[in-house]
Amino acid sequence: MSLDNSAIAYCAQKTNLPVNKIISTCNLLFTEECTIPFISRYRKEVTGNLDEVQIRDIKDFYEEYVEIEKRRAFILDAIKKQEKLTKELEKAILAADTLLKLEDLYAPYKTKRKTKGMQAIEKGLQGLADFLLTSNKQFTADVEALIDTYVTKSDGKVKDINEAINGACDILMEKFSQNPQTKEAIREIYWREAVLKSEFRKDGEKIEGFDKFKDFFEFSEPVSKIKEAKSTHRFMAIRRGVTLKVLKMSISIEPQAAYDIICANEFDESVANSELLQKVAKKAFDSSISTSLDLEIKSELKKIADVAAIDVFSVNLKDLLLQPYLGSKAVLGIDPGIRTGCKIVVIDNTGKFIGDHVIYPFAPKFDEAGSKMILEKLVEAFNIEYIAIGNGTNGRETLEFVQDNIKAVSDGKVKATMINEDGASIYSASDIARAEFPDKDVTVRGAISIARRFQDPLAELVKIDPKSIGVGQYQHDVNQVRLKKSLEGVVENCVNFVGVDLNTASATLLSFISGIGPTVAKNIVKERQKRGGFKNRSELLDVSRYSQKVFEQSAGFLRLYNGDNPLDGTFIHPERYSIIENWCNGNGLDIKALVSDDENINKLSKDGSLRSEIGEHTFDDIIKSLKAPKQDPRSEFEPIEFRKDVRKIDDLKLGSWYTGVVNNITNFGAFVDVGVKESGLLHISQIADEFIENPMDKLKVGQKVKVKVIELDTTRKRISLSCKSDSDVDYSGGAPKGAKKNKKSNAPKEIKNNAFAGLAGFKVK
Repeated sequence: MSLDNSAIAYCAQKTNLPVNKIISTCNLLFTEECTIPFISRYRKEVTGNLDEVQIRDIKDFYEEYVEIEKRRAFILDAIKKQEKLTKELEKAILAADTLLKLEDLYAPYKTKRKTKGMQAIEKGLQGLADFLLTSNKQFTADVEALIDTYVTKSDGKVKDINEAINGACDILMEKFSQNPQTKEAIREIYWREAVLKSEFRKDGEKIEGFDKFKDFFEFSEPVSKIKEAKSTHRFMAIRRGVTLKVLKMSISIEPQAAYDIICANEFDESVANSELLQKVAKKAFDSSISTSLDLEIKSELKKIADVAAIDVFSVNLKDLLLQPYLGSKAVLGIDPGIRTGCKIVVIDNTGKFIGDHVIYPFAPKFDEAGSKMILEKLVEAFNIEYIAIGNGTNGRETLEFVQDNIKAVSDGKVKATMINEDGASIYSASDIARAEFPDKDVTVRGAISIARRFQDPLAELVKIDPKSIGVGQYQHDVNQVRLKKSLEGVVENCVNFVGVDLNTASATLLSFISGIGPTVAKNIVKERQKRGGFKNRSELLDVSRYSQKVFEQSAGFLRLYNGDNPLDGTFIHPERYSIIENWCNGNGLDIKALVSDDENINKLSKDGSLRSEIGEHTFDDIIKSLKAPKQDPRSEFEPIEFRKDVRKIDDLKLGSWYTGVVNNITNFGAFVDVGVKESGLLHISQIADEFIENPMDKLKVGQKVKVKVIELDTTRKRISLSCKSDSDVDYSGGAPKGAKKNKKSNAPKEIKNNAFAGLAGFKVK
């Protein structure tokens, strides 16, 4: 396809990237149909070393421009068919640079039910409206003439002069409210000066959980502040409260500025009927423009909040997927249970499921001795090095049982740890799980997922809908299409960043590799089973529907260890093999001698002519791949030891420091697991001694932290934490800085502030 130069310019304006890089990237994306992971890794010379985020931005903005142009063309055609497209209107439509401006221009021409103004025009009152707007005579000066023209001669359509005047005013009110310039000017005032207010709704206390929204029972904040990424979570909380009928929300400005704009744009103050026209202008704003902009600003704030929430979710998901992995070690996984027992599974060092069992370490089927014996025998028989326990109901108690009763664990020979099991139940009931383990119960599949995600988080978590993993904020409230697209992009980037073992990867994992997709992934697995494993990357071309184009896009991300060609075990793309082989031949080496010898690799790295031939960025990547002792870029897992004296919330002490792990990050702070069932809140104000704008500047999911308990509510199971060196003063939450309290409120007086203020609807582990 040929590229649209205007779309290129739009991308340049939005991204601030050089035009030549945008053109090259768009050619790869839209003309050559390359994937983003392939472009970011293997076409660095072409794009000028743009990363996957920049490339995705270019793609999104290019497509956004195309959609705007489609809407522009539709509007022009629709108005033209109505035979109402003037040269001035066409010029304005062609000049509109946003969808909002386009819709403002199109508004008067949309097919809609008959308004009062339209009905008045049908009654022949347009002339009277024009008279009121421009005449130097007051309409009261010659009422009889107006009655004769607009009432008597109306054939009964207009009953009296009052109906005529009101009809004319309806025509003018609609004219005033539909003026694009007027609406744009008032829109700018809204974004600059409007205030968002929320208040407790009458009878709101009848709604279960209404007190979660207590910070917003008497709340107001400038729209200009709440639209900032760090503040949008408050808008989402208010919006949820409105949806649940706990809160009311409004957005307003001081109206006089709007009245003045309408008057200035629509009529000369010297006209005879200016007093009446001012009333019409006031009505146009009060009953039409203000209502329209209230809804519009809320809608735009929702979009801004969606972007902020999705960005947070995406960063958290990326950190979760790329967290340190255990690797090739045997794992015993436990899905805790009480009545039905704890489901135990054994996973060997390749991730293969070996077998399952059930133990009953708790009442009602209490069998401490039998449970201990089974666990110890499995640990010994399968050389278990780690025990992974789901952190759901009874998880902490199960960990205590293992630590207290399994000698290998108490001796430190085997590590036992809690694993976040969010989404495991979703996986266990999924089509993927049923296909993998058709004869196993959902609880057994859940235990397998727990063990495998500990062994290799990325390989297992890709099988679960990212929304179910539990590292987001308001994920069920944001635009679901946009969320799905963003999270799928994150998963795709992570899988291709790490790469996969071609001979062990599941079909689900393979489907995220650049250019492959679900169908080809299943075909790869079938061919692998048929062959007993692939021996080189070129054999992929024998897979059904695996074309040369798919090979180009995917081969570099599919690694083969101990195959025919050692380069197949690296990130080096097969398109570069011949250059490397020619260099080896010229230097009297074979490929194996190059890959296994640091001296030969260093010699290759100093070859300036080869660097020039291949390109600076790609050449550096080749050397990096050859030097890497392992191709997986993730760090290896290191166990985190929680304090032994802490097993439940009652064991925590105010003022004491604890080791913790960040398990979720939001705009307002982070949630930290300190070794008890409940996660503690590390508010943004308590993350560092210095002021920080964004929690992600200091923290990421999976990070080990030292935290101090500064507030403890054992009744409500809430923990407030701090990383600050001067954290002796308790943080008590309250309204955000800059927010104001409304004068009147329906809020129950018994609602009190606490450190979890503003977390409406947020689920804490």
